[in-house]
Amino acid sequence: MTAVPTTATDGRGAPAGGPGERLPSLTGMRVLAGFGVFSTHIIALGLFADPMAMMSYIHYAANSGVFGVGFFFVLTGFVVTWTAATGDTAGKFWRRRFFKLIPNHIVVYLIILALWLPTEVPINTLAAIAGFFLVTAWSPSQDVLFGNLNGPMWSANIDVLAYAIFPLLYFLIKKIRPNRLWAWAVAMVALAALVPLVAHNFLPGGPPSLTAPDISWPQHWFGFYFPLTRAIEFVLGILMARILLTGRWIGITALPAALLTAGVYLATLDVPIFHGYTVIPLVPIAILIPAMAYSDMLGHRTLVNSRFMVWLGDRMYAFFVTHITVLFMAHAALNGENGVVGMYTQKQFGTGTVVLVVAALYVLCVLVAQLLFVTVERPAMRRWSRSRKDRAEARVQRERQQAVLQS
Repeated sequence: MTAVPTTATDGRGAPAGGPGERLPSLTGMRVLAGFGVFSTHIIALGLFADPMAMMSYIHYAANSGVFGVGFFFVLTGFVVTWTAATGDTAGKFWRRRFFKLIPNHIVVYLIILALWLPTEVPINTLAAIAGFFLVTAWSPSQDVLFGNLNGPMWSANIDVLAYAIFPLLYFLIKKIRPNRLWAWAVAMVALAALVPLVAHNFLPGGPPSLTAPDISWPQHWFGFYFPLTRAIEFVLGILMARILLTGRWIGITALPAALLTAGVYLATLDVPIFHGYTVIPLVPIAILIPAMAYSDMLGHRTLVNSRFMVWLGDRMYAFFVTHITVLFMAHAALNGENGVVGMYTQKQFGTGTVVLVVAALYVLCVLVAQLLFVTVERPAMRRWSRSRKDRAEARVQRERQQAVLQS
């Protein structure tokens, strides 16, 4: 069996491993990425009574979710590589990722189903089953992908693929000579740039996408949802971690990388990245993640490595799984309706009030995420992510370390 990484974290939830450094900034950055996804989904609520204010919000927030999702894909590859440890097995790795990903998903999916049934809105059975097994993004059918009961979980389809192939990818990428890692990273970016060109030049021009009507669904699906094309970001994350681990990083720290990312975001507000041009956020994100890690290694303080940001970052998966349902249910509740299906009477507000409403909705989403984290995610990880033998060995190792420190 090929040795693969473990995904252990330090006591604050930050990745710990690789050269033995803690990287709390990467955990804190999950909060900003999650807020980007949250901000984009706020658009679906139609909160603004002023049409001009609504258009302005769409202008600034539409691409934030694309940046956020792309960040998570690259981060996943980076973190599981950074936490690499010899002596692990593919089976142990897959077990940990299963119990990190699946319990939250199953519990929330069943809750959504229980809320949905009383509405008597028809459920697409095939789509619901595909959504439960996290395979909707593999289908070129809009009915299947958008019939998933928990829409944002299409991205978990890419996580499932990434975790499945990671042991092999890790084995192969470790064989790349350090002086060639940058060339491979550039090649991944070039491959990502080819995706929209292939989609828009070789795939059918119809039917239109339900969420991006100015392009065809086959083009949209291949460029934005298809797990194989989005896995490019995961592979780039692995390469960037290897670049930092092998001493090939170019010395960029958190602040310049953050400014670069913000600059690219502002410069591309009018670019329809959602159509499949995911290479645009990919470049600054691929610089930002190792830069944040590098700053942590140097002991620098950043805006995202505080204890509160790390605490919040630990709950971002639970936040992601639940937030769109919480948004719909809370908004619909203002008119006494059940919003689980996303079809209800949308209440609108003045621009100033919208700010307060969005803040309240975010806090509510965090509270629900905390509830899911402490009742499902953390207990499942503690109880089942490792075998009894592995837990016993870890306990013995901790006791030995404590004995050495006390002596």
